[in-house]
Formats: sequence, C-alpha cells, structure tokens
Amino acid sequence: MTATASRVDRWLVVEHRGAWGPETFPSRRLGRALSSTLAQAANTARARLVLARRPRVVPDGDGRWLFAVDSRPGRERVLARHVTDDAALAHLVAPFDGGPADGWQEHEGPLYLVCTHGRHDRCCALRGRPVAQALGRAEPERTWECTHIGGDRFAANVVVLPDGLYLGRVEVDEVVRVVRDLAGGVLPAGRVRGRSSLSLPAQAAQQFARDDTGRWATADLHPVVQEAAGPDTWRVVLAGPGGPDVEVVVRFDRSGDGGEHLLTCGAAELRHAPLFRRVALAAAP
Repeated sequence: MTATASRVDRWLVVEHRGAWGPETFPSRRLGRALSSTLAQAANTARARLVLARRPRVVPDGDGRWLFAVDSRPGRERVLARHVTDDAALAHLVAPFDGGPADGWQEHEGPLYLVCTHGRHDRCCALRGRPVAQALGRAEPERTWECTHIGGDRFAANVVVLPDGLYLGRVEVDEVVRVVRDLAGGVLPAGRVRGRSSLSLPAQAAQQFARDDTGRWATADLHPVVQEAAGPDTWRVVLAGPGGPDVEVVVRFDRSGDGGEHLLTCGAAELRHAPLFRRVALAAAP
C-alpha cells in the first residue's frame, strides 16, 4: 500500500443521499444543473469532487451538507456549509486561499470518509459499509460514506480530512481504535497508504522511514527536501521532533513485484501493480 494515496490538495465534499452510479463521480445522480455547478466550482478551486452520505446508522436530516477542505501542509482546514435549497448553489464558490466564505463556517475536528462505492467496485461496498457503520456509531457527526477515492483493492479505505491521510485494509473491529489513536497523534502501522497532499516519492520515503525507525507520530518525519537522484529515483530528507533527520532514496519500479494481479474486485484481467522500492535509508548528513 506504500505511496498509493491519490494526489489531492483540496476537496469539495457534497452530501447526496441517493444511489450512486458506476462512474468515478456519478454526476448524473445529481441532475444536470447541480452537477454542472459543482463541477465548475471544483475545477475553479482545483479541488477533487466527492459525493458523501451518512452511514445508515445515522438518521438523515433536511437539506445538504457541503465541505471545502484544504489538505496542504500548514493550511489544513475544513469549512462547512448547509443548504436547504439547491438553488442557493447556483453560483457556488468554494472558499480556498482566502476567497469569500459567505455561508461557510469552520468545522471543528476531522472528517472520516469511508469509500462504499459498490457500483464502482464491489470491494468498496462489501468491506467499506461495515467499517462505515462501525465508525458511524462511535463518531456519528464525523463519519461519511463516500464515492470512489482510489485504490479499490485496498478496501476498506478511509480518508481522514483535513490531512488527506489515506488508510487501507481497515477492519471493522479496529477502525474505532485507529481513529482514536490518530486523535492522540499516532499513525496505525500497517494501514497507512500515504498523505494526499504529498508527492508519491515523499509518501514512499515516509513509509520506509517509519517502518525502519518506528517513528509513527503524526507530527514526525515531514519531507523538507526532495530532489531527483536518477531515472525514476528520488532523494527525500525527512525531519521531525522524534529524532534525527532521515535521508531516504526511493525508486519507482513500473514492473512492480514481477507478478500480475487482479487490481480490483471487478477486474477482468491481470496487470502489473507498480510500486516504490527503498534504495537507501540513513540518518541525514
């Protein structure tokens, strides 16, 4: 799962309680006018558009919630807006980079998105829905089922916002403990896919450094240098309060582990899964 978090700096999360079609973003379920408005707002803000709904253990209310989320390091923020009439969204502007925030308010605490987009890939429904329901019982105001976020083969997938932290293969009996550990500043070893606002080489370097040093604090091992070190190879320096700076050299291997795999539950053919390899790891000079 190393370095498999989709690259996303900003998110526009829109509540939609109805059924979701098979498309990555099932816009037809929203109606042409609303889907066009939301797509334009997301494109203007360079944000990823995601549909979300409450797990069924949480009663539905009136209207529709929207969240504008910034995942960039040092700018992490969640703004929320509730509308009772979609006509109010006719000229929607997502409030990023100090733009107008009329009607938006600060949202306290994280959001947990659990991919349950079974029409896109059945892995997400089979493994994601039980996880969403379990987490929804413990964190009802923060838990949302969501449409496709990438990496179906790693279901159940959870994205923690605003950090953009991707978790994969999360199990029902551990999800509550995982999010409580995160609230205490500790990452779950064996479940981290990466952080969406970091480059893939930086994600890989972080993971190799965590595995090697045991430094799993969320505030540790942030990338401060990334530079090319050869074809498909990068040198990354990581720093943090948990110990000395760490220098990691990683290489992207397009052939993966040499084998072919079904990359989703619905895949019809075997394919290579590219991956990052650790070339070197040492204390930074």
